[in-house]
Amino acid sequence: MSELSNSPQLPVSYSESEFASKYPHGNNAGVIPQVNSALITVFRELDKSGLPWALLRGEDDLVQPAGDVDLLVSAELVPGLDRHLASAGFRRVAALGHGSHRFYFRYLAEEDLWIKLDVVSDIRFGKFQELGTALAAGCLRRRVALGPLWLPEIQDQAWLHILHLVLDKGEITPAKAPAARSAAAVATVENPIALFLDRKFGTGTAGKLLNLLRSENFEDVPAAAAGLKSRWTGTRVPPWLTSSGNRALRRVGPRLKGRGPVAGVLAPDGAGKTTLLHGLRSSCPLPSSYVYMGLWSSSPVDRWLQKIRGGFLVRKVFRILRAGLAARYYSLRGRVVLMDRLAFDVLLPGSKADSRLAALTDALALRFQPHPDLVLVLDVPGEVMFARKGEHTPQKLEEWRKAYLELAEEIPSAHVLDASQSESQVRAKASGLLWKVAAPKGVDGHAGTESLPLHLWTLLDWRFLLPVSQPEKLGYGGGLSNDAVAAISLLDPSARRIQAPPAPAPANDLDVVLLSEPDAPLFASAAASLRPGGWICLQVRRSLGTRPGPHTLAGWKRALERSGFDDVAVYWHVPTLERPARFVPTASRTAVQDTLAHYSGVRFGKAKAAIGRLALNLGLFNVAAAEGTVVGRRAPEPGRQELP
Repeated sequence: MSELSNSPQLPVSYSESEFASKYPHGNNAGVIPQVNSALITVFRELDKSGLPWALLRGEDDLVQPAGDVDLLVSAELVPGLDRHLASAGFRRVAALGHGSHRFYFRYLAEEDLWIKLDVVSDIRFGKFQELGTALAAGCLRRRVALGPLWLPEIQDQAWLHILHLVLDKGEITPAKAPAARSAAAVATVENPIALFLDRKFGTGTAGKLLNLLRSENFEDVPAAAAGLKSRWTGTRVPPWLTSSGNRALRRVGPRLKGRGPVAGVLAPDGAGKTTLLHGLRSSCPLPSSYVYMGLWSSSPVDRWLQKIRGGFLVRKVFRILRAGLAARYYSLRGRVVLMDRLAFDVLLPGSKADSRLAALTDALALRFQPHPDLVLVLDVPGEVMFARKGEHTPQKLEEWRKAYLELAEEIPSAHVLDASQSESQVRAKASGLLWKVAAPKGVDGHAGTESLPLHLWTLLDWRFLLPVSQPEKLGYGGGLSNDAVAAISLLDPSARRIQAPPAPAPANDLDVVLLSEPDAPLFASAAASLRPGGWICLQVRRSLGTRPGPHTLAGWKRALERSGFDDVAVYWHVPTLERPARFVPTASRTAVQDTLAHYSGVRFGKAKAAIGRLALNLGLFNVAAAEGTVVGRRAPEPGRQELP
């Protein structure tokens, strides 16, 4: 297995920012990143927990991820993380010495793709996670929404990338220089991570680091990194001790939780047994060990053994014990055991023992061999095997081929593979079968792979503005499109439409109500339908009509507050209400300014940005904003504690 990775409520997409300009979807307003359906299942499971999480980086590489999918989760989510991700089809690989990093894997047979999740619950730096911080909770509070994803706020991401380059890598190579320049251009000294550095190392530290990168004096970065590391204090365990401990623990190596599955290959010479097993080892990221189970292969000491009576029999017993013990040991250590040949060879026609002692050793081999969870029987025509290796004869190899196919019918865990195909095709089929025995119990190769149409995901973006990511009972009303209603039914098939009087008074049992451009009577009915502690979400446009009720975002905010709603917040939709690329929290001056700064590239953009800045300075931005969402929570009943 390759070395495991060492890395470490204000929704606003930063797809247009300079730092995120590497993301191709950033040039198309309203486009949500494409996401592999297996990862959508992961994000749903995390949402079900009701606790915050965020994708740290790589939202442009989620269809067929080329590297790790890095996630930050709340520490409260960790105890149930294995269960949530097992429900999404992922199996954990435990790895000591990696701090809070938890690694999960899944194989998608239809795509011949392994997906690796690298999940952390805190933010630490250094090669061995020795430089601890308390930044995780703040980063999760400031996370931003983009379709089904939660992402770090843009400046948080910039600073995390800077500290990753400086503290984890210790230098900035030419290949990393463009990313370092972009991150430094976006980061500011007012960001909470910058303030953390100033508190830890003295006022001005963050500014000096930014100036170092902006001036492109990258040759001075190693010295700056060494200086920061040497002065890193404030952790319960000294960094040098954490580094030494983690370095030692990593020698234990990664392991699957529980017993590792045992897989073996049966076939005549030339069928490709060894090639397949080495291909599986190189492509499968699960910890694995190769065990050769052959009993009769030649060795340099054969010329001496033939002079000793029973010498070859002793060698056979030794190999049985050595291979059997090794396979059992690796399995108990939580490693995938890949066995080249199996003791089942003694059951082939023509392999009958010629003595009682030989028969006893055959029985020992069958008994001492670990029970294989998977037996791959490679089926190749005799002529093809002869052409590959040139051993025996095509006729003899064909006889053995038929014998192995007959033997496969007697082994419950056997699967026959057409090994006359290309190496990659055979390996992909074998990987799928191997994953079936390695996957979490109760999860098959297709669990959770259903996907939602991308346009329906965009119509559910409003749910990322609420802390209730998986509401049980939903209501809706107003001018929602048919697609929006269909999307809501994906969350709650029994969702009910809210109607204004004179419709019957609704029961107050809903967790969330979504209204599109409501009037005052519809809002009153929706508010009455919420249970105490339930949330309302109003999608509204600024209007000059005579419809009863408020006509601006500011007016709806006041309406919710006067109706007794708590936690009222306003989000500006950019560019449109129906297809927002950004949800900008108007309470965040920085988020609004960042969005206005990118208006210059659109028609009349500079004029709109100027008007927006004026309204922001006058405290009237909620009046000036053309369209957005207002959310609020109905006050709980007095004396009643809300269930988590």
